[in-house]
Amino acid sequence: MENLGSAVKTLTHVMASEMDRRLRVHNVTISQWAILRQLWEREGRSQVELQERLSLEGATVTGLLQRMERANLVQRKTDLADKRVQRVFLTEHGRDLEPVARHIAAEINEQALKGFTEDEQAFLMRLLARALHNVEEM
Repeated sequence: MENLGSAVKTLTHVMASEMDRRLRVHNVTISQWAILRQLWEREGRSQVELQERLSLEGATVTGLLQRMERANLVQRKTDLADKRVQRVFLTEHGRDLEPVARHIAAEINEQALKGFTEDEQAFLMRLLARALHNVEEM
């Protein structure tokens, strides 16, 4: 048996690769999806807030947003109260992708948990949450 870190990393990688493959049909990368998820949760986040929430470098977020603007997924607007702040909003196309991406993610999660009972799924999530809590205490 692999150690826990390797097992979780492998599962994450396989699931993320499948998500990326399915999103590319819609001309979206998994990195762009991460930004879209933040905006589906709450539009108008600042670039800095996106950078912090996703643990990405500023230049990385700027490049992603530039590509996403060209793909008509988002638009950036200067904050009226602070001209130094760029706020990010979804376009109609960006909003329309939410149900599609959520369906893809649900299918991948369903496949990963195939054959697990509801109790086993809940137990797995509790175990992973406990392991995360343990490591965060270090």
